[in-house]
Amino acid sequence: MDRFLAMKVFARVVEAGSFSKAADALRLPPASVSRTLQALEAHLGARLINRTTRSISITEDGEAYYDRCVRVLGEVDDMEASLSHSKLSPKGNVKVSLPQVMAKSTIIPALPQFFKAYPDIGVELVLTDRQVDLVEEAVDCVVRVGAVGDVGLVAKRIGAYSQITCASPGYIEEYGEPMTLDDLEHHLAIGYVLTNSGRVRNWEFSVDGESRVFAMKHKIAVNDGDSYIAAGVAGLGLIQGSSYTLDPLLRAGKLVEVLGEYPSHPRVVSVLYAANRHQPRRVRVFIDWVAELYSKLPIFQAHPSKERAATV
Repeated sequence: MDRFLAMKVFARVVEAGSFSKAADALRLPPASVSRTLQALEAHLGARLINRTTRSISITEDGEAYYDRCVRVLGEVDDMEASLSHSKLSPKGNVKVSLPQVMAKSTIIPALPQFFKAYPDIGVELVLTDRQVDLVEEAVDCVVRVGAVGDVGLVAKRIGAYSQITCASPGYIEEYGEPMTLDDLEHHLAIGYVLTNSGRVRNWEFSVDGESRVFAMKHKIAVNDGDSYIAAGVAGLGLIQGSSYTLDPLLRAGKLVEVLGEYPSHPRVVSVLYAANRHQPRRVRVFIDWVAELYSKLPIFQAHPSKERAATV
């Protein structure tokens, strides 16, 4: 029995809460995961996992062994990481979840440089605005916008960006330009449906340090970032979005910024990963690369005076 592999299998079963999910994360057949754990328990002479037809639970011996496994796996990975790049290059795949618009505008254009530096690492992007369960979906890390309230996750702030309000020239020609926040009552917006709640997102502005929230009227609502922007460019309503996404359209003349003297609260960007899960070197390398990437982009250097709950 490969005891090192057995420790990794056991740790992932505990973190995933099931044999099948652990097998998916490790890219092993479920039968191999089960046999490996049985062999480990036989070797130790102790039951680590209680199994029923519907669920599993960790035993007292299993809890103690899991804590030591995580430490040992971390020490081994740190030891390997201390070797020079010429002797050991991180290998394997990193599964990352992040908003689609952010992936297209920021991460994907920079990936050639990442692959050049780390040719043996593959990246799988899960593009969604919803909050994914890292363990359930075998995701290594998440790039998320807004407040972080997830128990058991470590959040590393990597930047913050400004929100701007825009309209197409055609919309302004037909409906006029809102000059004050009170004017919004007489205007249409593009509704953006939040994936987690199914509700249309409200707009929020900062006025003298206080928030003003508006439930905007709309004739069309979408749940996709690209469609949201396309609807705004088509003149179907006002849109409010990230400066890094809308700036190119402003420069091209497809959109015009409105209500510029009424700023929205900047959105904080964080990379999240499980606090109690051993992070392979390839994952740590990717997290550090993402943090460095955002630190070099001026558009992500907004400095909010108050960090408020926000969603993409």
